[in-house]
Amino acid sequence: MPEAAHTSNSEEWKQQIIALEDEAARAFLARDISRLDRLFSDELIINSPINRVNDKRKVLELLANGVIGHVQCDLRHEVFRRDGDLIIVMGSDVVRNAPGDQPLLRRVTNIWRKEGDDWKLYIRHATIVGPSQETGPHQ
Repeated sequence: MPEAAHTSNSEEWKQQIIALEDEAARAFLARDISRLDRLFSDELIINSPINRVNDKRKVLELLANGVIGHVQCDLRHEVFRRDGDLIIVMGSDVVRNAPGDQPLLRRVTNIWRKEGDDWKLYIRHATIVGPSQETGPHQ
């Protein structure tokens, strides 16, 4: 397995990615465009749950204009796999688009790529599975 090739620092890179995933979620909730600009690769592509593929520029524009956004996002990481300068994270999240909205359960895949000294979100896919039966943090 790719992770086995990185046994000496596997927990270190995994913890870095967990922190970056949490930071990106907080920045998205806060509509912190400058922080997301730094976390996202310039080559980012996202297959979004609104059935469109967007690049970094378009995602930041949609967020800045209020077209997309969330008021809640609870992440659950299920699988981490490292293959050289790529890290694949699979799991799910529960999001609310507005206060009082029904929470939505989504399956997500994020691919982070090492660019220079930093990990950047390179590819993301999120698919709505359906309404979530959960009302608290997704665990």
